Amino acid sequence: MKDLQDVRPAFIDRPGGPRLCPCGLSFLVPEHYGRRSDFARCQRCGLVFSADMPPEEELARWYREEHWIRYSDEQIGMARTNVYVHAWSWLEELSLIPGVLVDVGCGAGTLLALCRDRGWKGMGFDPSIQAAAYARARGLEVHAEAFPPCSLADATADALTFINVLDHLRNPFGALEEAWRVLREGGLLYIRVPNGPFHLAMLSLLSVVRLDYLAVFHLYGFGRASFQYHLPRLGFEILAIRTAPPSQGNAYDWGGRRAALAARLLKLVDQAAYRVLKGLGLTRMAWGPSIEVMARKRRSGPIGPEHRGAR
Repeated sequence: MKDLQDVRPAFIDRPGGPRLCPCGLSFLVPEHYGRRSDFARCQRCGLVFSADMPPEEELARWYREEHWIRYSDEQIGMARTNVYVHAWSWLEELSLIPGVLVDVGCGAGTLLALCRDRGWKGMGFDPSIQAAAYARARGLEVHAEAFPPCSLADATADALTFINVLDHLRNPFGALEEAWRVLREGGLLYIRVPNGPFHLAMLSLLSVVRLDYLAVFHLYGFGRASFQYHLPRLGFEILAIRTAPPSQGNAYDWGGRRAALAARLLKLVDQAAYRVLKGLGLTRMAWGPSIEVMARKRRSGPIGPEHRGAR
């Protein structure tokens, strides 16, 4: 079975022209991290991505048919429950009354179950047929659909979440534009992703001991700078960007005994570092392995990259 690591992302092609970053800039700087040299960094927005684009249908098929087979135990179990509880708590803190939440890439529906139990209406989207069936068996409203496009009407949701999803999408900015459409004015957008700059640095460090596959890089490496550039351009007001708490479980159950031991050690270091950052009030520095963003939909809609000046 092919893993996602074999289905690599890349530049966005412009027919008849040079390859572009999603921000519209074609001047991309090649980047080398550890044993891998297939990266490029945009000098305008700071986004890093890989240079080999897989066929769209191959990528879609992997998430539709195979992702659940490999990761269902993690999604059904308790490994990430604290991640969902944390995200929900932040959303609830900013929301005055219960409303409608849309979870993109909802998997087994853990977040949807949380919001249902607290009086919200939850709707989920996931390309996996098996994941959607599992969530529906729990009494949850889940659509076995990719996102975008989204079948919901304009201004349907009070909150929309991408939890460990955006960096997997071939067109993450198209997904964010669709999120803007689906959200009501003032609606909340919550994003959690691996911290791109952190994991690219780890990729270089871990390659020395041949453990670079423990660094997390899917299709895009988002960081503070890229969110600060793109979210306002796409019609969102950023409320906060900060270090996200690590999951309580370990996603690295493969790679042999040595890799498992290294992964457990990294997890302990990650958890300890987060406690220190939180205790010192430094989570807004967004230094950790995962970062989270809370934003609010503005009245004005997305604008094209040509309307933003270079940074």
